[in-house]
Amino acid sequence: MRAKKDNFLVEIHTEELPPKALSRLAKSFLQEIKDRLTKAQLEFKEAEFYATPRRLAVFVKGLASEQPEAIIERKGPAIDAAFDAAGNPTPACIGFAKSCGTTPDKLARIKNKQGEFVGLQQTVPGKSVCELMPAIVSESLAALPIPKRMRWGSGVVEFVRPVHSVIMLYGRDVIDAEILGVRTGRETRGHRFHCRKTISISQPSVYLKRLEYPGYVIADFERRKAMILEQANAIVESSFGENIHPLITPELLDEVTGLVEWPVAILGDFDQRFLEVPSEALISAMQDHQRYFAVVDDEGKLLPHFVTISNIESRDMQRVIEGNERVLRARLSDAAFFFETDKKRSLESRLEILKGIVFQAKLGSVYDKTRRVSQLAAYIAKALGEDETLAARAGMLAKTDLTTEMVGEFPELQGLAGYYYAKHDGEPAAVATAMNEQYMPRFSGDQLPETKIGCILALADRLDTLLGVFGINQAPTGDKDPFALRRAALGVLRILIEKELNLDLQDLLTQGLAHYERPLENQEVVAQVLNFISERLKPWYQEQSINPDVFAAVAALGITRPYDFHRRIQAVQAFKQLQDAESLSVANKRVSNILAKYDTQILAKDIDADLFENDAERELASQLEVQSLAIAPLYGEARYMDVLSQLSHLRQPVDNFFDQVMVMTEDKNQRENRLLMLAKLRALFLQVADVALLQTR
Repeated sequence: MRAKKDNFLVEIHTEELPPKALSRLAKSFLQEIKDRLTKAQLEFKEAEFYATPRRLAVFVKGLASEQPEAIIERKGPAIDAAFDAAGNPTPACIGFAKSCGTTPDKLARIKNKQGEFVGLQQTVPGKSVCELMPAIVSESLAALPIPKRMRWGSGVVEFVRPVHSVIMLYGRDVIDAEILGVRTGRETRGHRFHCRKTISISQPSVYLKRLEYPGYVIADFERRKAMILEQANAIVESSFGENIHPLITPELLDEVTGLVEWPVAILGDFDQRFLEVPSEALISAMQDHQRYFAVVDDEGKLLPHFVTISNIESRDMQRVIEGNERVLRARLSDAAFFFETDKKRSLESRLEILKGIVFQAKLGSVYDKTRRVSQLAAYIAKALGEDETLAARAGMLAKTDLTTEMVGEFPELQGLAGYYYAKHDGEPAAVATAMNEQYMPRFSGDQLPETKIGCILALADRLDTLLGVFGINQAPTGDKDPFALRRAALGVLRILIEKELNLDLQDLLTQGLAHYERPLENQEVVAQVLNFISERLKPWYQEQSINPDVFAAVAALGITRPYDFHRRIQAVQAFKQLQDAESLSVANKRVSNILAKYDTQILAKDIDADLFENDAERELASQLEVQSLAIAPLYGEARYMDVLSQLSHLRQPVDNFFDQVMVMTEDKNQRENRLLMLAKLRALFLQVADVALLQTR
């Protein structure tokens, strides 16, 4: 008999939830419930989440009323041990039956691969939704990614915010339980201002409609987000035309959606004079501090308008607009004041302040760091043929904007504020630009510095931090990475590879270490940092669908120039697709094994043609010489794909050699002559990668 199906709803009604985390919490709640329903074998058609600033909810459509029946099988002693020669049950059989609450004559015979046994098979009815859902919901809530849970009142229950009510319905029935210290029911509350009365939910299917009317709550997070986007675009276009747009980032849109239950877009203005302040500061004030959408034209130029999303339908909308304009005016006035105040003092004059700011207790002040970064930046610039003076200057001024009022109020503008102040001070354009680019990439997938000096400063800053933190033995452990060293390492790799800077990491780290006035505690710091950075390459290439064996083939050479490593990766990945690649890979494996097993040193340096016995030896020796000459200029230009393509011509001579020649002959001179040929063959390939590590079909 198939279980009946009905809809299920759970709603956790709380105080205001953190808006930035709301979407993640709601999606996690949904996934945790779905996973547990599947594990409990409770069938359902589909499930979706709802979320507002004051509620998390999950709706499950077509949920089975109970689990399917289960057949439980208990295996007892083997037949030979269960019955004696006369067929009577033995004490072992009687004891097993007793443990099962039955008698030996009720036991069944069970056959499997191990033999035949006595056993008991029982059909156990499935548990009902009402029995299972309280635990499923409680466990799902406990598994939510909440960094810091809170308690309220005198209770011991912990959750992200205090809980007011819990709905748990299956069809028209309330599933009676206590969730987060609250008894379940069917009542919730609507909008905090538009609907002060309780709302009764008769069944899950009416939840959205009842909350929307009379509740003034759009519970569907995605629908509410779409409404906000549509309203914001519409109000700007209707006021200024289709060439003007609200500036809406996905992160800000999610956060604003998490702030309102009944979205109403409002358009406001601010004084034109504020546009003299860097637009990034104004946008930061609007987005990060007020959760407003800035307004820009098609070219991205900031205009003196903003869109805010109200949570109420006011009878006096003009008053609401004026209130928002007044609040923003205060924020922008602060930004303008900070900007003008900061410009009264040059960045260079701020270097002295950095001496009093501790970077890390064991690593000195921020000034000490900038001195080291400046020296390393100059070294990198020289290696790249860039202006050492500009690089050193950018390094010295890099952190001076941390002492400004603007960055103190808007920390997200560090670097960018330095760019504007450097321009105002008359610093070279390359230095000013590098001030902002030093923090790029700020996150995974972020843009890289555009200028060479920017790249140099970004590298020097990250390498100094990596050396310092590893040098005092505070390398990241587990999830703890307070200095964001993993992100710094990946940034170094991305800049070197994507900007095609063929620098040696080991050399840069050695130089960076030399700029520390006092020796670091960790004597192995260069090797450890080099290994730490190199470890970031494997997952990075996996994201780009580079096969693990291709990575292993290049990594085996211990290349310390990431861009050179990258070119080899590309070459081996392409080589693997060639028709001759598999045969040459197998041959290299065979050669590697033969050479590894031969523990006697081969003294001869040149192949002796007088020791050849057949044409296969002569042909391979000849081709080794030809290919060695052919690839020399290609290797010198790092044209690794061309090198491997050229070496693919060795396939037939190598196949013939192994078919016709006994390498480990009894004659020592012939044996070592042949081994020398194989060593030269292997050395040709090892100039690019260890192709013996490639996986073959």
